[in-house]
Amino acid sequence: MDQPEINQEAAARTAGLLAALTHIDNVGFHGIATNLTGASPKIDRNWAALIRNARIAVAVIGWPAEIQAMAGRFTAAAEHLADTVDKRDTNVVAEPAKELHIAYHALSDAGWGHLAATAGITKEEKGHHHGAPHQAQ
Repeated sequence: MDQPEINQEAAARTAGLLAALTHIDNVGFHGIATNLTGASPKIDRNWAALIRNARIAVAVIGWPAEIQAMAGRFTAAAEHLADTVDKRDTNVVAEPAKELHIAYHALSDAGWGHLAATAGITKEEKGHHHGAPHQAQ
């Protein structure tokens, strides 16, 4: 039986998107934002590295044209929050945390939507597509 020909470039692009989305979905951006925008924010010393690694994971991918601007907003917001967290000043982290949280959800939802469409899945559940933990770790 003949196997269908696999488009290696498309497979590599899909694998890259899956890896980047899975990575950012497991950082815990919701929990980080909830903590940093709360009444008593506390900065975890590991967050800057987690945020920078997520920025790298997104920056290295060739995102589809319709998602490229969202990826750019995410990387800019990640750089801003990581730099702000490094300063360890809880008085200035709320806005950058909100900005990254919003950019993260937009990118994750659009990325998973793109992959679903690529797979021929047309009906999706409402709400978050990323299944990410919503607790800061």
